Amino acid sequence: MTNGRGRKRSKKNLIIIRGLPGVGKEPYARMLLDKFGCGQIFSASYYHAMYNWNRQYFSRNHMWNRLDVFRAMEEGVDPIIVYNIHSFLSDMWPYITMGMRQGDYHIAMMELPQGYPKNSFPINQLYRICNCTIPKQKFRFWEENWQEADDIWDVLNDSSSICRWQYSREEWNLY
Repeated sequence: MTNGRGRKRSKKNLIIIRGLPGVGKEPYARMLLDKFGCGQIFSASYYHAMYNWNRQYFSRNHMWNRLDVFRAMEEGVDPIIVYNIHSFLSDMWPYITMGMRQGDYHIAMMELPQGYPKNSFPINQLYRICNCTIPKQKFRFWEENWQEADDIWDVLNDSSSICRWQYSREEWNLY
């Protein structure tokens, strides 16, 4: 895309941060936001906290978070930083798809700690960081079921993600 003078317009940024609870996703997102000087951070954790981490609302909270990100993209927010656990590729697929459809977002994915799962924190340490509020078996589940992705194409081309989301009636998937 050019702006009429032959120069390319710079793309906006969509940054997806993934990692287990307690690895520092939120502080890292805030550091990135400070570095950019503007933009917005999104996480289902905000909704989880509003509803006292009641598991009954987790699915709805994630849906609301996706809608928030979709609306921010429609408004042209730059950067958009999304941090969640994202242990499954299908957890990231909606955000990456939104960014691709929007057409003017550069999409970056990052795992914390960098190099995860080879470079990981012990479960006992993460359990303590989270004030013992998340059962250790949940950490083990995320760790054992972690799906690796080298880039956004690993996510976009994941057949189980496509199957999960292709018929979604959420607003971001209807246009």
